[in-house]
Amino acid sequence: MRHHATLTLLLAGGLSLLLALGGCDNLTSYNENPNESTSANPNNLLANAQRNLAGEVYAGTNMMRRSNVWAQYTTQNFYPSESRYSPVDYPFGDFYTRLTDLETAKQIAKERPGTVQNQGNFQAVATIMQAWGFQILTDAYGDIPFGEALQQRENQSPAYTAQSEIYPALVDSLNTALEQISTGAAGPSGDLINGGSMAMWQKFANGLKMRIALRGYELEADWGELGGPGTIISNAVDPNVNGEPLTRNADNVYFQFGTSAVHRNDYYENREVDFRDDFDGSARFIDFMETKYGAADPRLDAYFEQTSSSGRPCEDGSGEYEGFPFALEQGDAQGLYGANPTCGFSRPEAWFPNGPSGNGDAFAPLMYYDEVLLTRAWAANEGLISGDANSLIGEAIEASVDFYGNQTDADISGSSSSTQSYISQVQSDFGSDPEQVIGEQRYISFYMHNIQGWSTWRRFDFEGVLGAPEGGVAGGFDSYAPLRVPYPASEANLNGENYTDAANKCSGDFQGSSGSESGAQNEDEDCRVAWDVDGPPSGNAYSAD
Repeated sequence: MRHHATLTLLLAGGLSLLLALGGCDNLTSYNENPNESTSANPNNLLANAQRNLAGEVYAGTNMMRRSNVWAQYTTQNFYPSESRYSPVDYPFGDFYTRLTDLETAKQIAKERPGTVQNQGNFQAVATIMQAWGFQILTDAYGDIPFGEALQQRENQSPAYTAQSEIYPALVDSLNTALEQISTGAAGPSGDLINGGSMAMWQKFANGLKMRIALRGYELEADWGELGGPGTIISNAVDPNVNGEPLTRNADNVYFQFGTSAVHRNDYYENREVDFRDDFDGSARFIDFMETKYGAADPRLDAYFEQTSSSGRPCEDGSGEYEGFPFALEQGDAQGLYGANPTCGFSRPEAWFPNGPSGNGDAFAPLMYYDEVLLTRAWAANEGLISGDANSLIGEAIEASVDFYGNQTDADISGSSSSTQSYISQVQSDFGSDPEQVIGEQRYISFYMHNIQGWSTWRRFDFEGVLGAPEGGVAGGFDSYAPLRVPYPASEANLNGENYTDAANKCSGDFQGSSGSESGAQNEDEDCRVAWDVDGPPSGNAYSAD
């Protein structure tokens, strides 16, 4: 028996949707009676969960107004309040609703095995999706409902599980999923991410184990029979254990939105349908990409549009990149924005909302190959696996450049002289400060990957990139970027006792008079997720000087 319970065991529960965690959707679109699980199709539930989880992490609000500005990749240019960290929130109840969809699908598939093509493969795919989603939640909030979650009416007041217990359980769940996978058998017909390819799900599960192990390396956790982060990574990259992680760009895992009004992403809706122009590249991120290594990052042309004095399309402009000052006060932001032409500042490259067709079928990244290479580089530098860390960093940059060069109109490739010059500069810096360089390169590669870039900054504490909003913070922050997301007010109302216990672990002066968190992640420097052991760097935040 395994030392840690898997998701299969931890998350067993009822089959109606979440009531206690703020979820407001229900299964009535699939099922006239939400208490009668046998009338729902598990493949439809899987597809629905994948689509809606992708919508939670890749969205005009949750990415562009939340995680992108926490990582300071982009900034709002006219209404900058969220760039100044007011509010700092993130999906909670809706995320749990989708995780419950997956749990419901797993239960129905077991009760009605004839509804799925291969039971083991179906269970594995749903469990891997749950592990991916739960890691995002715990990395945003810290302790979360987990061990008692997804039981709905059977337990409407789930206790919060410590992050130090969640991380090993996620790895154990992924191991269980890997053991269930049969790459020679059909995958779920409702799989919208990998099209039923179980070889791809095997690669993704191993990559997730690596992400969890890297991020939880300094976490004080009982890893039990898992052996700890080093062993986890070693097993993940060993093809003789349970396959390999991603090995090429063709393995990149993402959800591709559709082109219809119902299925395209809502960043596209914001920018191309509503004709809003809310987001520009942050000046400090663009400056960092242009100057940090003495040679401009070749991905600049894939990440951002060029400026232009003649209007759109901006990418046919002057070949220059101009970021908007990060998080000005509203009056200053509106004055600067109004005084410049339409393409006076570099917006995110149009491919990110528009997708390959130009009609909203963008990619919501789950994991790309360059992340696996950078995790290998970090593990090799730590002595956890064999390999040349510096060479792996070069391969990671080449993979990232090639991927975005192929997807966008950017005239870049990993083999070009400019890319090789950039890689040489990065490798030169690596020898003097490996942790800083690995952190920076992971951060650059996680552009538009929802909370992964922000989480990388918190994990690696690299200096000289993030800094305080130029207009000051609107949320009472002591730090220059959020360290975690406060629990939603709905939890105080729906799960008050457990919410209070979790909140009080963060700070003795945590509760406002209304019973909700009052900017708690800033009231106490210790109020951060458990794997963020050292907190933010104190002395060398970004400076424009």
